Parts: sequence; structure tokens; C-alpha cells
Amino acid sequence: MNPPCARCGKTVYPTEKISCLDKNWHKGCFHCEVCKMTLNMKNYKGYDKKPYCNAHYPKTSFTIVTDTPENLRLKQQSELQSQVRYKRDFEESKGRGFSIVTDTPELQRLRRTQEHISNV
Repeated sequence: MNPPCARCGKTVYPTEKISCLDKNWHKGCFHCEVCKMTLNMKNYKGYDKKPYCNAHYPKTSFTIVTDTPENLRLKQQSELQSQVRYKRDFEESKGRGFSIVTDTPELQRLRRTQEHISNV
């Protein structure tokens, strides 16, 4: 017995049968879902068991990945290893000169001693 066409439901005879995407089609019924351009076995693209031409083939888009703890850790690690952050910090600190990092009692004593010597 001859199978029905996937598009129109009528019987598909062997002379006009195209078996593709796990279905049987008439040659005229095997066309793009969007623009109805007649397709053949060389120029079709299948998506979700439906034929499409190259221009109307649905583009697969990336899904948004949630901020899982592992993804956040990887993002932070890549920022630490990236030279962009070091360059930005360098550009921000360029021209500022050096500053005293800590004001320990020893440094304060040395500063007072130097000021006292310079006043003498």
C-alpha cells in the first residue's frame, strides 16, 4: 500500500515520492515551510522534521546560561588572568607617583627624624 503525503495527506505513488525527514512527500508538496519554494534532496534543510530552504532555515540561538556558582567562579578566574584588568589598573595609577602604603610607627619615627635633620 502506498503511504500518504506528509503535507497534503493524499496517496504518494512511487514515481512522485520523495522520502525525507522520516516522511513521504509528493515532489510538489516538498517545499519550504515559509516561502513555499519547491525543494529537492540537494537544497533542503530539515528542522523539527519540516523542510526549509537555506534562506529560511531557523537559526539556532544560544540560550542564556544562568549564573551558577561555578560559572561565576570561572568568570572571576578569567578576569584575574586577563591582562585587561592589569592594564586598566596600570593606566589608572600612571602619573600618580608612589604613595606610602602603610603608616607604621617606625616610618613615622623615621619621617620625624628626617624633618628634624632637615630643619637643623
